[in-house]
Amino acid sequence: DHWTVPYLPIDPTDVGRMYEADVIRINSQSGKGGIGYILEQQFGINMPPKMREDFGYAVKGVSDRGHRELKPGEIRDIFIERYVNIASPLWAEDVSFSGKNGVRAEVELTLDGKKIHAAAAGTGRLDAVSNAIKEATGFHYTLVAYTEHALTKGSTSDAMAYVGIINGDGKIVWGAGMHNDIITASIYALVSAVNRREQA
Repeated sequence: DHWTVPYLPIDPTDVGRMYEADVIRINSQSGKGGIGYILEQQFGINMPPKMREDFGYAVKGVSDRGHRELKPGEIRDIFIERYVNIASPLWAEDVSFSGKNGVRAEVELTLDGKKIHAAAAGTGRLDAVSNAIKEATGFHYTLVAYTEHALTKGSTSDAMAYVGIINGDGKIVWGAGMHNDIITASIYALVSAVNRREQA
């Protein structure tokens, strides 16, 4: 009898609540947009849209199994655990670059505990490292997505990089890397994606 709108918009602070803590809730019904918003606003993590979709399924699975809502810190922990700096079975111990007309990467890898020296050229640093990994390990994939950003403002900020690779069945597998050097973060993201592909 009193309202002609389906929802009454209010400021949560008018009723003693906080928007981030009390209004945004993440459960098994939450969409990738809400989950992505939480990570970006509270932790500076800005995943590519397609990666948000993949991560949304992971969060939904945790919420379903626990039959409960998840706090922002728990969502970040899921992201770190499942995507960031995944170090097994493959890891890049040391990388150096050379070349004028193209880029050549020399990479010291560890695969299942065994040391491997890898080297290859590419159109850029990440492409060269990717080619070196594929030649040394025999892994087959295609690098299709790469983005990066600083987590916070300032010269001492950590960088976050995101890499998507396509495996044989056409599915994109995502990895993320975090380091204070953006090139290292991108290599960690690539290795994380490769490891997640191998673990699938």
